[in-house]
Amino acid sequence: MKMKYSIATNFDEKLIEAIAKMDMEKSIKSVFGKLKSDAIGGGRPAMFLPEVSFQKLADYIQLCHKNGIEFNYLLNPMCLGNKELTADGQKEIIKFMGELADIKIDWFTINSPALARIAKRKFPQIKISVGVHALVSELQHIKNWENLDVDEITLQMYLSRNFPMLERMLNYTKGTKVGLRVFANTLCLHNCSYRASHSTGQSHASRTGDPTEKYYLDVNTMTCTYEKIKNPAHLIAAEWIRPEDVKHYERLCEKTGNNNFTIKLVERTKSTEFLIRVAKAYLDQSYDGNLLDLMLWPSVKSPLAILSRKEAQTMPAKDMPLPEGFKIFKEYYTLPEINIENKKLDGFFNKFIETFDCTEKVCEVFQPSKEQIAQTDKKGLLCSYCKIWAQKSISYEQSAVDGWLEKSGTILNSISY
Repeated sequence: MKMKYSIATNFDEKLIEAIAKMDMEKSIKSVFGKLKSDAIGGGRPAMFLPEVSFQKLADYIQLCHKNGIEFNYLLNPMCLGNKELTADGQKEIIKFMGELADIKIDWFTINSPALARIAKRKFPQIKISVGVHALVSELQHIKNWENLDVDEITLQMYLSRNFPMLERMLNYTKGTKVGLRVFANTLCLHNCSYRASHSTGQSHASRTGDPTEKYYLDVNTMTCTYEKIKNPAHLIAAEWIRPEDVKHYERLCEKTGNNNFTIKLVERTKSTEFLIRVAKAYLDQSYDGNLLDLMLWPSVKSPLAILSRKEAQTMPAKDMPLPEGFKIFKEYYTLPEINIENKKLDGFFNKFIETFDCTEKVCEVFQPSKEQIAQTDKKGLLCSYCKIWAQKSISYEQSAVDGWLEKSGTILNSISY
C-alpha cells in the first residue's frame, strides 16, 4: 500500500505545479483550503490567510483538476453560533454551498452533523470529510458519522500514535466507503487543554462580519508556544508523524486489508517553499535536518507575509488589549533556534506500535513537582519516554531560550487575565 496524502494550499499556483512534477505516483489526492473568510467560518483566523477572490478560487480548482488533484473546501468551524439552526442561517449556508458546488468543489470538510445533513441532502455529489474538531476518538463515533453517510473521518490527534486503536478502526471501516485520516505535521501539545477554546475562537475569527475577523489575538497559540519553548520536551510528546514513520501506517493498512486511509499535511498559513518541502519529505518518506522544518511551528521565518502587511502594523480593534497593535506577533514569534535532529528519532515510534499507554499515564514532560513524581511513579502511572527521547534529539542555546522566555513572558502576562 502506498500512502495517500491531502495537503494544505495557500492558493499559489506554483504549489500545484510543483506537486504535479514531484508526485509521479499521484499520492497527493487533494488539497484543502478556503476563502479568507466566509459566512460559515473555519479553523484558521482570517487575518492570517491570503486574500483570495471567489473567481481565484474557481480558477484554482480548475488548475487542481487539470493536474488530477481534488479540492477540499473547509466548512469546519467548531462553533457556528447556532446559524445552522435558524431558517435564515440555513438559507445562507445552502446558498454558499451551492455557489461552491457550481465551481466543482470535490469535498466539504465539516464538523457539524447539521451541516453534514444539509450537504448530503442538497449536494449529494460532493463528498464529506469530517474534521478533527468533531473530536472523533472511538468506534461508536465512527458509527454515528457513518449513519450520516460521510465519506471520510479525521481522527483526534492523539489517536495518530495509537496503533492498537487504529487497527480496530481500520478493521471496522474495512469494506465500507468511510476512509480514515490522521494529521502528520502538527505540534499541538499532547492532549492539549487549550484545544476546544482555541478551535472555538478560530471559528469566530474566520467568519465574515465577526468582530475578530480582522484582529484575532490568538492567546492559545501564544501560550502553547511559550510552554513548548520553556520545556522543549513537549515537542517530542506532540502528536506528529515523521516522514520515516509513514511506513508503519502503510504496513497497518496492509495488515488490515484496508487502504482507505489518508495522511493530512498542514499548513494553510505557510509559504509555498514550506509546503513544497513538506510534500517532498513525506513523498520521499525521509528528511535530513531539523524536524521543525516540516512542522506547524509558528516562527516568523516560514509563514505567509501577514506580519509585514500594512494591516498587521495598525492599531487593533477598539476593545483589543494591545496598544502596540498586532506588530507584537512579529516580536513574539521571533523564536530561539531549536533543533530536533530528525534522524536521531529513528526507533522512537516502536513503542507506540507495540504498546500505547499515553491515555493511561501522566506524561513527565508536563513537569509535575518532585512530590507528584514520587507519588505517581510509585503507582506506575508516570511515563518519561518522550522526555528521554527529547534529551537524545533536541539541542538549543539555553541563553537564547532564557532571553526569549523573559521577553515573551512579559508580553504574555500583559495580555492575560
